[in-house]
Amino acid sequence: MKHERATEEVRQQAALYALDLLTQHEARCFELHLEECSVCRVELDKLLLAAAQIGLAVKEEEPPYDFGERLAARIDWSPRAELLSEFSEEKKSEPEKKNSSKSADRPRSRKTATVVHTIIYIFILAAFAFYAWQATVKERLRLQNHIESSNDDLADLRRQLDTQRENTEKLGNFLELFNKPSVRIARLTGQPATPNNTGAVFWDSLTDDITVVGVFTPAPAGEIYHLWFAASSGTTYAGLLPSDESGHIFTVTKLNQSMDAASDDTGIMAVVTLESESDSSERMEPEGPWIATGRIVDY
Repeated sequence: MKHERATEEVRQQAALYALDLLTQHEARCFELHLEECSVCRVELDKLLLAAAQIGLAVKEEEPPYDFGERLAARIDWSPRAELLSEFSEEKKSEPEKKNSSKSADRPRSRKTATVVHTIIYIFILAAFAFYAWQATVKERLRLQNHIESSNDDLADLRRQLDTQRENTEKLGNFLELFNKPSVRIARLTGQPATPNNTGAVFWDSLTDDITVVGVFTPAPAGEIYHLWFAASSGTTYAGLLPSDESGHIFTVTKLNQSMDAASDDTGIMAVVTLESESDSSERMEPEGPWIATGRIVDY
């Protein structure tokens, strides 16, 4: 898989390869990857150059007095006596340097290894710190999204509770109507064009409080159901009847003008019309088509 840009993972893999810290299998896999990924090759070249210069960063020290003898023995070089004599003469000519260089007799390779190990440890610690920081940021974002989602759910639940509380209050008031002797009722039935519309109107003739329940065809956009009381003496507007998306109506309103059904020979009719959303309280007659009607009778 080729990389489009150098990432922290690419730099880490190239650094471990440059310092010869990968296993044989990991190194072979990385070498195969280098053949097709120019981004990793560029990063490796940078790190190889840095690794090659690590040894040059160490302070130059005088070789130990037996360095010539050990070197001659290692390469099996015949003129050992000359090397030994040269280093011996140099040692005798500068006897004052012997004591100061005893603490620096360790091979340069050991010091170089210590520097390399220190760099590796620092790099590993930095990598762990970086990944830990990334994990912390991701976890914080996850918790923040969870909190925001929980707040949205809580707001929806509160709205549902408010709606349920309002409906419960309406239902309580609705049940109280059955205990009032002044309550009169009209059973609403649909007209020929809307036969499926049905409902009921409960009218408290003493307080003029009206409660309407029903299931009507959902009102089109820009229109709403209106309730009217019609008698031989005239028509009185009783209020709006808003419905939900399914056409269900549960509305409590108040009659604007008191009506005395006892003085009317033909009684009072409850009429539901479908008109615009504007208030019709100033009009004397309904303008929209009749959706449902019912005669008000004693309960």
